[in-house]
Amino acid sequence: MNISSVINKVNNSFKLGNIKNQLTTEDFINRGFAPINDKIDILFINPPSSISERYGKEDMGEVGGDLIPLGMASLAAYIREKGFGVGVLDCPTLKIDNKKVYEIIVKKDPAIIGFSTTTYSLSRAIELAKEVREKLPNKLTVIGGSHANVAGIETAGDYDVFDIVAYGLDGEYIAHDIVKKFKEKQYSRKEFISDYKMLENKKRIIYKKNNKIFKNQPRENISNLDDLPLPARDLFPMERYIPLPNQYKKLPLTNMVVIRGCPYFCSFCDQAGTGARRRSPQKVIEEIKDCVEKYGIKEISFWDDTMSYHKKWMREFLELLIKENLDLVWSCYAAVNTVDKEILQLMYKAGCWNIFYGYETAIEELAENIQTNRKNKNFERMKKVAKWTKEVGIEVRGSFLIGLPGETPELAKQTIQNAIELDPDYAQFTLVCPYPGTKLAKEIEAGKWGKFITKDLEEYQCWNVTWLPEGYKNPKELKDMERYAFRKFYLRPSYILKRILKIRTFEDIKRYFKGGTALIKSFL
Repeated sequence: MNISSVINKVNNSFKLGNIKNQLTTEDFINRGFAPINDKIDILFINPPSSISERYGKEDMGEVGGDLIPLGMASLAAYIREKGFGVGVLDCPTLKIDNKKVYEIIVKKDPAIIGFSTTTYSLSRAIELAKEVREKLPNKLTVIGGSHANVAGIETAGDYDVFDIVAYGLDGEYIAHDIVKKFKEKQYSRKEFISDYKMLENKKRIIYKKNNKIFKNQPRENISNLDDLPLPARDLFPMERYIPLPNQYKKLPLTNMVVIRGCPYFCSFCDQAGTGARRRSPQKVIEEIKDCVEKYGIKEISFWDDTMSYHKKWMREFLELLIKENLDLVWSCYAAVNTVDKEILQLMYKAGCWNIFYGYETAIEELAENIQTNRKNKNFERMKKVAKWTKEVGIEVRGSFLIGLPGETPELAKQTIQNAIELDPDYAQFTLVCPYPGTKLAKEIEAGKWGKFITKDLEEYQCWNVTWLPEGYKNPKELKDMERYAFRKFYLRPSYILKRILKIRTFEDIKRYFKGGTALIKSFL
């Protein structure tokens, strides 16, 4: 049995309510459009990319790895609620390229096209925006997403194919302002981008005026996230969203967020120091029940980096979830300073089966260099929390960074040894990637810590060597250290035996087979 046949079997068994997975790509594309009076006012696009591009390995086969782009889903829900026609194209999951996307744009004729991009997907957005600008010059183009949040001025300055750059964590208000004004005034694209008085009053946008770049002041954050509608999952190909191997227990699964922003200040992160706003526990329960009732969801993957940081909120949420008594399991991310044994016991009782801890490093010197304030520097605390988590019955997943500022091969090996001592059920070793606009990227640009190896945005992924710390001789030495970390951790006989003994069901066999095949490729 090969990996492709395994995933095919999983896909064939994955049903959404009473709808079997017999729908075509065209069916899913059409599902993504909700016109008003046969008009699409704005189309949101997640640019094309392949599994291998997103996870750094060629010929991985169909291992999963697609989850709903929640930012787009929330934008679409808000725009639709305000009475405008909206469309979404999650190109990676639909497996469509820019040629197909352009054909859809021509057919659906949206007035505004919104691109949601990461750093590495920016080139695809640029490619498509260029074609739109050349052939459909009256389409207003807007770009947002994580790259625009930290490198918005550079994006506006370098790429004329985008009329507006939207930045910040609350894109719903920005998108609504643009769509409302564009439709109210019956603007042409040229009229819109030339109405500087109007643009000056639009907060959280970046635009050009007489070849000069202007960045408007940010608007107030949404004070009550409960006021937002639930993400528009109905517009997305829910049947096709399957996570990576060993990152789920039951299907169907969907992802969810509780918090916007982050209270921590890690220098490599695009959300550093943005603060943390939470939805109420009651609103989160409402969304969970909606997913269970409408889509037959059996598992939730909470994507918040810091879901558990507010213990009072966490306790109230867990007690409500237990009271609902849903046939549901879930996983989440956490920092070691945000949990204790009592909370962990409650999490397990509420259905939590896996926690992903952002360990990054247990070496105090390296932690200081990235200005992390997660209080993860105490290795004894890390070991204690890992032990508690396993004791209550929750699997431990841990992330470790290779190539930190100030790191040497000797210190990297210490990080790897710390990972072995912590002995999580799964360990993720990734290379530090200083994304444009982050504090770390600015420090490296200023000559601190080391030097950049590439400025090719398509290379900005955490498995590529994008920069070289001063402690390493060459890029190969750094990449070899990443491979060494995987081999050292996963090829231990004790680890292999432990995973074999945990196999309980045929579903476990399928997941382990897929995960193991993909993991072996990481060693090569």
